[in-house]
Amino acid sequence: MQNINIESTENNFNNNLKTFLLNPLKRGFYGFAAFFSLLLLTKLFGFILGIQPEFSLSFSDVVFSMTGFVLAAGVKFMEFFSTEE
Repeated sequence: MQNINIESTENNFNNNLKTFLLNPLKRGFYGFAAFFSLLLLTKLFGFILGIQPEFSLSFSDVVFSMTGFVLAAGVKFMEFFSTEE
């Protein structure tokens, strides 16, 4: 009969969860916020300078910002598979 240390297994699971899921998601939210902020500021300055007649955000702006989420989370996730020698 083999003894299994449950505390060690739980700790290992929590570390893996944080490393492989939470860190990429956190980085993805930063990417989303960066893209959305850039879009927001660009549209705001366009409105202030008179280039755009009205200031509005559309659903497509949010979808475009999701690109930042995917890129940032993907880069962080792909770091796990990079080989360093």
